[in-house]
Parts: sequence; structure tokens; C-alpha cells
Amino acid sequence: MPPRRTTLTYSSEDVGPVVGDKPLYVYYCKYSGKHALTTDCNLATAPRRRTDHALVLDTQAFLVKLYTTDGGAKLLRRKSGEVERQIRYNVGKLPVAYRTEPDGRYLYVLDNALTTYTAGEGDGKAPVPPCILKIGPNKTQVALEVDDRGKQRLILRVTADFVRVQVKSAINSSHNHEELLELLRGALGVRLGQLSLQRGEDQRHKILIVEGLDPDKVFAKLQESVDRNPRRLGRSSKHVINTSIVPMEMPEPAKQQQQQQPEPGKQEQQPAAAAK
Repeated sequence: MPPRRTTLTYSSEDVGPVVGDKPLYVYYCKYSGKHALTTDCNLATAPRRRTDHALVLDTQAFLVKLYTTDGGAKLLRRKSGEVERQIRYNVGKLPVAYRTEPDGRYLYVLDNALTTYTAGEGDGKAPVPPCILKIGPNKTQVALEVDDRGKQRLILRVTADFVRVQVKSAINSSHNHEELLELLRGALGVRLGQLSLQRGEDQRHKILIVEGLDPDKVFAKLQESVDRNPRRLGRSSKHVINTSIVPMEMPEPAKQQQQQQPEPGKQEQQPAAAAK
């Protein structure tokens, strides 16, 4: 019996540099689900500022790798009357962290801005990605990225950042909204009244609100839809090739020509008869 093997997929983008035997924690923007921070500090145990309850991360004591953009500097007046300057770090257009000095030692992570997820130990279940979030009682939010002008309506893939879908209509057409809802209604097995769409950071990014399903069920149904695709697609289903063989009707002139030709056995006998 051949030995059992296990294949693991490793992404350096998700994990970042390895530091000794310390565990690394990967954090995502709670709104968009995009990768924001990798650190060896468990933010659940980090201290908080008294002013705004932001988590305090000591960048000299812990490894910190940010996946953010420059959010500019903002001046805030605290209740005490003091004016504080914040150098902000954004994911998209949303700030998730800040420093009070350009090269300051402490990074402040905004309260409730980031989330993390890990697979359950030994339960064999895939973790729910951060792009699928519980936002209220029996209500789930899903970050979508939309590919348009495809040949088929498909749920292409589920990643940490978003659920990628494909529709036939153009992204700016009047039918795009309805087509997208119809695709997701079929994939999730819910009524249209349980779904609503909100615009994201641009036209290709949407926020889906699902009522009546928790994140586990939403993730499971979307993943099932991905697995049912005719192929595990890459960027677009425009490259799908129909490999089925369909018999074609022979044109009438060719049919008549084939009927007039003698069989191969008879062709071989004619020269012999002529020789006699």
C-alpha cells in the first residue's frame, strides 16, 4: 500500500517572515476582508489606549508587517482639549491603524477594525474567510468582486479578500444588479427578498447582505457552487472550451458523391476482370 501524502499550500503573502518558533497572526480588514497586518503579537492580549480603545502594538518588541496604503495625516481634538496628530494607515479608503509620530515606536490599531481566522484544530473544516462576516443577528455580509461580459454566470472562487463572481452583462449596465442578485440567489438557495447589494469601493466591488443564513452556511453554499463549475476556472470562463463532440450532418452533394463511389472490395476486382 503506497504511503499517504498530504499537500499543503503555503503563501508568503499571507504569513510574512518567520521569526524563530513564534506563531504569526494574520489580520484582515473587517469591512473589506483584505489582508492588512501580519505580526507575532496576538492582538487579543494587546493593551488598549484609554482615549479611543485602540490596540497598542510595540513595533520594537514585536514583528510588524503592514499591507496598507498611506492614509495621510489627520488632526483630532480629544475631550481633554489636546490636539493629536494621527498618521493613518488605510485598507482601501478606510483607516485601520495609525501612529502619532512618523517613525513612532507604537502602532495603534483602531478598535474593531481588524479580524483574524484560523482553521479549527482537528475538525477538518475549512475556516470561513474574513470576506464573509456576521454583522448582526442572522445577518451575514459578503465582499464581492465582479467580472463582467462573461459567457456564463459563475461563482469563480472564494478567497480571503472577496468572493469573485462572473456575470454576462456589462458592469455599468442596468441589468447587472438584477443578474448578480439572481446568480447569488441560486447559489445560496434563498429568496431574493433575503438579499441586498451595496456598492463597494468601486463599480467592481460590491457588498452583499444575506438575511437568514450565518457565515458558515453562506461559505459552504458558495464553495459548493465553485466546486460545481465545469472547470476550476482561472481568471475568466471566457477561456472554457467545449470539448464535447457533436456529430455533424454531411452536406447533400458530399452524400451523393459518397453513394456513387464503389466499395473498396469491388474496386480491387475490376482490374482482374479486365485482364481476363
